[in-house]
Amino acid sequence: MKPIAFAFFALLLASSTLNAQRPGGGGAGSAQRQQRPSTQSQSQSQSQQGTVTPAQQQQRDRLRTQATTQQRQQYQSADQSMQQLRTQTRDMVRTASASTVSANQLQQQRDQIREQIRTMQQQRETVMQGLNNDQRSAVQQRTRTMQQTQERIETQLRNMDQELAKPSPDTKRLAEQARIVERESVQYQQQYRLVGDDLSLRNQ
Repeated sequence: MKPIAFAFFALLLASSTLNAQRPGGGGAGSAQRQQRPSTQSQSQSQSQQGTVTPAQQQQRDRLRTQATTQQRQQYQSADQSMQQLRTQTRDMVRTASASTVSANQLQQQRDQIREQIRTMQQQRETVMQGLNNDQRSAVQQRTRTMQQTQERIETQLRNMDQELAKPSPDTKRLAEQARIVERESVQYQQQYRLVGDDLSLRNQ
């Protein structure tokens, strides 16, 4: 019986050795395979953070040669108007949040914001009209996104109009509406600056 038991033990030992050497059986090879998903996750994370792909960089390099001095100047004027809009909306938030404020003062600030938006939109439209077909096609999706943001801003302005038309406007509500306009204005400017990056119009 002892020789049989020894042979059985040797068979088990050989089987364990073979399993350790097989793919997926453990060891350094298994550890490397377990690390691969983390590398893929890092790649996906970089993509979500807006990393420019080689194809996008190649397109930007091509479009850089098409950008003119006039286009860059027009682009900067519109960007400055967007910055002024953000300042004006912050001012209205502070005014509406004050302990004492008149409806007339809020109406004046609302009118200034509306006029600033009109100026900003006209300047942006001048920029877009000055682009050639290649440039316009490259930022088509971004301009659609900007249009959606602009519509949300206009919705809040209409809400302000309705509130200010009341005999006793709710200043807290007006402050919140101004905050939304400010938040959307930030998004609008960020989207516009991506357009500038794509077309090499933005000052670096």
